[in-house]
Amino acid sequence: MTEIDLPYVKAYRDRNRVWRYYFRRKKRNYGALPGEPGSTEFMEAYAFFLASKPEPTGKAPGTFGRVITNYYSSVNFINLKPSSKRNYRYVLEPLAKEHGHKPVALLTDPDVKDMIEDIGKRSPQMANLTKRVLRNLLTIAYERKWIPRPVTGGKIVPYKGGAHHTWTQLEMDVFEARWPLGTRERLAYALLLYTDQRGGDVVRMRRGDIVNGEIRLTQEKTGTIMVIPIHDELMAAIKAYSSNGLTLIGDRHGRPISRPSLTELIGKAVRLAGLPPRCVPHGLRKSMLVRMAHNGASTKEMQSISGHRSSKEIERYSIDANQAILARSALSKMTKKGTPSV
Repeated sequence: MTEIDLPYVKAYRDRNRVWRYYFRRKKRNYGALPGEPGSTEFMEAYAFFLASKPEPTGKAPGTFGRVITNYYSSVNFINLKPSSKRNYRYVLEPLAKEHGHKPVALLTDPDVKDMIEDIGKRSPQMANLTKRVLRNLLTIAYERKWIPRPVTGGKIVPYKGGAHHTWTQLEMDVFEARWPLGTRERLAYALLLYTDQRGGDVVRMRRGDIVNGEIRLTQEKTGTIMVIPIHDELMAAIKAYSSNGLTLIGDRHGRPISRPSLTELIGKAVRLAGLPPRCVPHGLRKSMLVRMAHNGASTKEMQSISGHRSSKEIERYSIDANQAILARSALSKMTKKGTPSV
């Protein structure tokens, strides 16, 4: 290790036993100091940090937090749909808080993998989302030269169980028994189930969007224009709940609510109904697709309700449903007369 005696310079050995240096002042990391102490590149970086004004933790030049801040200002982030922006912030804000102070020049594939696996211990679904968001962020960061080399996290196997649970018929029966027609919880549930839309689209549905027994909307995520016939069960829930607000589902005073508020409403209703936490709003969307598939709906018919642009996920429901239908048909053809003697 080269001897150094400069204010605010800290040193440590990385996993390869190589000494690394960074500038730290008043408990804030400003960034990595390249090269050996005393070298031209080292002293130029040191002079730059020394003259820099203090910035909030995690947003100092040369840190992972600054990369995230730069990304928020980029056209790549600005062009995202509002729902995608929320998802990206949902992933990146906690990472900025925990890792934002770290020098980005030292970021490696194992570091990224460790971040994802740490999240995977608590939430497989969140880990899978974090992997996608981080890879997009770091790809753009390298293209913009915010990081010195490409970093992706390497090969990361997707977590199983990361998908939303599909509500079973029994779980839906229990929910409906606990929350009868006329309750706000039942209306929120019916809107999610019988329109087969994402929560962000459900909270934006207005009474004025109902025309000739159909709900008209533009999906926030895909921009798809949807015209959805109102199911009899949904119409019953709408008529049973009196609200003076403009939106179909609002707070207790009729004011519009956000998607997180809708998630919280369903989550609390699920707990009070004695159902497991796996019963989340998006699972009702999947339940509707399963129900349609088992009743013989085609992929195109299911897409016309859900608004999925890709048929890949829709076809999965159809394949599962067809297997079950064929299996039941096969068993119905088994008779004692056709059973071979042993």
